[in-house]
Amino acid sequence: MQLLRKALIAHGVATGSAFAPPSPLRVGFDSLNRQATTSRAPTKTWAPPPRSSSLSRIPTSSRRESQSRDNNYDVKPSYNKTTTCWNPNLRNQLGAISLVGSLETAYLTYDKVKFSSGGKTSPLVATLCSASDNGGSSCDDVLHGPYSSLHLGVLDVPLSALGMAAYMMIFVLATLPLFASEKIDDDGTVLDGGNRILLLGGTTLMASFSIYLVTLLVGGLHTSCLFCFVSAGLSTSMATLSWFGGMLPNIEEIQSSMTTKSVGTGKLSNEVLELRKKGVAVGASSVGVATAMALGLFLGVADENVNSDSLVASSSSSTSVNSGTLLASASSSNKYRENVPPQITTKSSSTALTLASDLKSLNSRMFGAFWCSHCYDQKQAFGYEAMTSIPYVECDREGFNNERDLCREQKVPGYPTWEIGGKLFPGERSLEELREIVDDFKSGN
Repeated sequence: MQLLRKALIAHGVATGSAFAPPSPLRVGFDSLNRQATTSRAPTKTWAPPPRSSSLSRIPTSSRRESQSRDNNYDVKPSYNKTTTCWNPNLRNQLGAISLVGSLETAYLTYDKVKFSSGGKTSPLVATLCSASDNGGSSCDDVLHGPYSSLHLGVLDVPLSALGMAAYMMIFVLATLPLFASEKIDDDGTVLDGGNRILLLGGTTLMASFSIYLVTLLVGGLHTSCLFCFVSAGLSTSMATLSWFGGMLPNIEEIQSSMTTKSVGTGKLSNEVLELRKKGVAVGASSVGVATAMALGLFLGVADENVNSDSLVASSSSSTSVNSGTLLASASSSNKYRENVPPQITTKSSSTALTLASDLKSLNSRMFGAFWCSHCYDQKQAFGYEAMTSIPYVECDREGFNNERDLCREQKVPGYPTWEIGGKLFPGERSLEELREIVDDFKSGN
């Protein structure tokens, strides 16, 4: 039996059968496998043990900010970008609008200087203005009228020239920072502060003065002016962009400057508050300056109607002028700045004299304004002798011997306007047109 057991054990070791007694190492591994299979515990993901340093419990961004403060420099938020100036997009918009305004006022200045003493006007003004308001007073009357220049002592400065200078100033202020080559790492809250204040003040001044001029145009002169409306729209648009486009820091930016900056506590918030205060002060001052300029313009024209005797004397002694001008002597010492119509310099033809007689028989009269160029052209077409028999009614309240209440009562639509047989016929008319109207009344049509 012992020999058999030894033989079987030897056979088991050689063949690796189950009869071989298990070794202690094998028994250990088998026991571990059975336990894992029986418990079926979930597999755990291996993770490195936490470091003992306290920094391991601090977020990376916080550690970076802490290290930055230790090194005495600011940490910029991730949304900030390096820039060369404040709000390039808004600057481009202001630059484009001011460029258009510069071109418009430059052309109006050319028209004012070139055609101020002649009987014609520039082609563009003639195209857009001469037929406006159904033949009534048009914008060329306004562009060459007494309110088209600012009287500075002996010097009359065209308002269009002042407007051109203002538009060019805004263009330079808006676009010059765009060409800066040095990039600035700033969040833009107080960047270009002085430049922004100048832009805000300039656009506010232009918009305020334009509002005064449009008020005079519509409420005082009762006429329209396409160029004037365009310029007013441009200046008002620039002021709107400046005030509502973030030119001044808003309340949120002020609060943010007080809470998000830890370096130099209070320094940035003071700069933001100071920028806003200066901007509001400059804006209010600009409105005041515009008001003073408007009063100077209005009173400068009104004060010239003081001595009626000198007005009549000046009117009768003034030099002759060409047809088509507005207050044709507006640039010399004997200019018609006394709110009286220019002197009629043409002689009446037999046709004009006959027509004037027929108009008188129909109780006709002509409504006009002292600054109206079409009114002056109408008188020149009749001639001096014929116009002495046709009543002329001055409708402008600043005009000499005006009858503004009568003009309002008659609801005069524009200047000149003819009243023939109790009916109104607005606009400058040729002698042939007036003859047809008179003949229709005489024939009973």
